[in-house]
Amino acid sequence: MPPKTGYHLPWFIFDLFNLQLIVSPFTIPSDITDTKSIVLAETPIPGLNFDPITPGGQGNKKLSFTLPLIKRNNTVGNITMLKQFDQLRNQAVGLTSLFPAQFNPNPKVLFFWGAGTGVPLVYFVKKCDFVHKSSFINQFGFPQYSDIQMELWLDESHPVYKAEEVFRKLASITGMIQTGFDVAGAAKGDLVI
Repeated sequence: MPPKTGYHLPWFIFDLFNLQLIVSPFTIPSDITDTKSIVLAETPIPGLNFDPITPGGQGNKKLSFTLPLIKRNNTVGNITMLKQFDQLRNQAVGLTSLFPAQFNPNPKVLFFWGAGTGVPLVYFVKKCDFVHKSSFINQFGFPQYSDIQMELWLDESHPVYKAEEVFRKLASITGMIQTGFDVAGAAKGDLVI
């Protein structure tokens, strides 16, 4: 359940190609794993007593999490929201199109909840797997509790990513100043965490 506060932004994903909002005020993802590979290579040079490090760039940011999808009822269970995620497992064709073209793009979503970004960013959907809990199937055979396992890859070529780069630089400067005050406060003994 979401934290009990006066107000909180609900968890959401916006499907950019099918133009549908997947949102839930009751469900939040598991811990969000946020990874970004940094490629370094040792370059062996004969006659040296060490191998120089050659930077090879960075990979795209990748987020992964599990979302519990629970809708306990005796009619259709969680199938209506499940079909929204099912759209993310197929080529993007738009909500009204029934027949996909040969080279339709993979789905992209707008997402930022809990990922530490200043603005919602555009991600490719890399993984959208379902695990239906066998003890939560209603009398009509519909699942009532499913875990959605998601992996999203950041599209760093999208124009909205430039806003995140600006936010990252400003937030890091602010963080440096804030940490400096925290260190000074700890030295005086009045640090509050």
